[in-house]
Amino acid sequence: MHNLGWIIKFDNYPAIKVSLLNSAQFALEAKDKQRELHALTYLSVLAHKHKQEKDKYLYLYLYLKQAEDKMLQYELPIYHFAKIPFHYAIYASKLADKEPHLKQVLEFTALTPNHWVAQDSRETLMKYYISINSLTEAQTLVENLKSDNTENSYLKTLLAQAQVQTDLFISHAQRAFEQAQLSGNKYLSLDIALLLCDAPKEQTNYDFYSQFISENATLNWRRRNEEKLVALNL
Repeated sequence: MHNLGWIIKFDNYPAIKVSLLNSAQFALEAKDKQRELHALTYLSVLAHKHKQEKDKYLYLYLYLKQAEDKMLQYELPIYHFAKIPFHYAIYASKLADKEPHLKQVLEFTALTPNHWVAQDSRETLMKYYISINSLTEAQTLVENLKSDNTENSYLKTLLAQAQVQTDLFISHAQRAFEQAQLSGNKYLSLDIALLLCDAPKEQTNYDFYSQFISENATLNWRRRNEEKLVALNL
């Protein structure tokens, strides 16, 4: 797939399709299942991006079938299978339609809760449940999380904010910001700093977090958060 980056740059879907199908075929001949499945699943994602409805499900089905065969043959851990519902969730246009697929991802990754597809799915579900005021469902997403990491602290921050537990919100947010900084996660650091700027100023170091945003916010991040930034005069 050495020419794929150049092809993608020019948004040439027919050429992308040929390149990835060739890659999948070469991988099949070389008995490189992982590379073959990656090529097929990547083709499914790009088909979705280029609005090729028939192709995206065709190649996701191929990935699904071969993943099932591979799991049966090699007895792979079930978390490998989580990418299937994860991609179905990507293709769903409404959050309500994404929910069952994302919940299935969490079932498949129950023993590997820090896998990136699990973390991504958990965050999407948390924001969805908060948006529909289903805080009991939101609470279940964090109840059994044992790892003290950035992603989990961020989820607890969002939940505490939704539950209007100000002290707990600030505690989780400050912890999440510190962890995001240490892990080099710039965009999550900015998201958390913005949340803290919206908290009571007497309980947070508003000047510190607002200055952090001023010095580190990218143009794209500002565009995505324009409404909040204007409301906070940042």
